Amino acid sequence: MKKMFDDEMHSALQQLMDETIEALQLAKVSPDPDDLGATFAVALLKLGLATSFVEQTYPGFSKDVEEKRQRVLSALVPKH
Repeated sequence: MKKMFDDEMHSALQQLMDETIEALQLAKVSPDPDDLGATFAVALLKLGLATSFVEQTYPGFSKDVEEKRQRVLSALVPKH
């Protein structure tokens, strides 16, 4: 990833990814649904911010991520 961005952008993305990982680690030990929801919300927010940052350098990145997400969802849903 370092080769794709300048040092400042790489550092910002690295921080967002670290914070996302931290939120998910907290979710793993969540004591209740409310806490679990809060940690998921933080993780999703951080991923959204990281996606927006990448979009600034690579226009269309967000659309590409959504298309890939949809393909993964389609692959997971049983076909009847």
